[in-house]
Amino acid sequence: MFEYNIEQKVASVGNVKIGGQPGENPIVMVGTIFYTKHAALLDEKKGEFDKKMLESELNEFVSIVEDTGMQAIVDVVGSYPDTLLKECLYIADLVDCPFLVDGLNDSSRIPTMEGLQEVGLLDRAILNSIDENTGDESLKRLKRAGVKNAVLLTFSNRAYNPINKIKLLKEVLLVKAEKAGIINVIVDTAVLDLVSIGVNLESTRLIKKELGLPTGFAPANAIYGWDYVKKYGESARCGAIASVMAYSSASDYILFGPVKFAKCVVPSMALISGINSYYRKRILRKTISEQGPLKKIF
Repeated sequence: MFEYNIEQKVASVGNVKIGGQPGENPIVMVGTIFYTKHAALLDEKKGEFDKKMLESELNEFVSIVEDTGMQAIVDVVGSYPDTLLKECLYIADLVDCPFLVDGLNDSSRIPTMEGLQEVGLLDRAILNSIDENTGDESLKRLKRAGVKNAVLLTFSNRAYNPINKIKLLKEVLLVKAEKAGIINVIVDTAVLDLVSIGVNLESTRLIKKELGLPTGFAPANAIYGWDYVKKYGESARCGAIASVMAYSSASDYILFGPVKFAKCVVPSMALISGINSYYRKRILRKTISEQGPLKKIF
């Protein structure tokens, strides 16, 4: 355990605090809905979904997060602007936590953010994401709409290693975020595949060390496609999922995949988050969140 030497920024979005020193705030658990093959998604183009199934999955996710003292964000995936807006509005009414507006591209993400501005929900909405291909016109629209929360995705063919990722962040993505008027910057170090997650972990540490920005990534992008472990059954797969999430625990947030896996992932992450908080409070003699797992699960 350690403490970064520079100030660590905290992004306050709705009822969630993302970032800070290790152990200062609970790791934010980001669960995904409306992903490919999500059983609750009945018609992607029309935005039709099984409300009963979705509510059951989200209620369980939120309940586990509250019980363990962690923090939650819902990742809302969609390819079509009208349906993505419809889905975000439904989620905003169903749960109190923030949500990622995770559109396929700018043509779905930005109209959704504009629609959320019209109904006063931008304080809980997080654009996912601004990347190296986000153009000036898109940035102007984001600024006109008053978007304040955004993920910066450090994905590029030229930015595979940690040094190049932070270079992309400094020279390109932060410049774009400033043009768009973004206040709460949240960095995603962009997972490529399962074996390269070590690159993401080191990138996260480097970004926090040099820039102090809230940083994390999505191990779920890789672990759920790992076919090898499936031959050992669901319990082994659950263990593998939990272990790679634990390996990623230096992050401020983790996209852990489908919300239905919350029971598999969140308790183990709460254990690690609580251990981090204990060290910060008892050894470093620093303040920690009043709502974290240290006061809930031990």
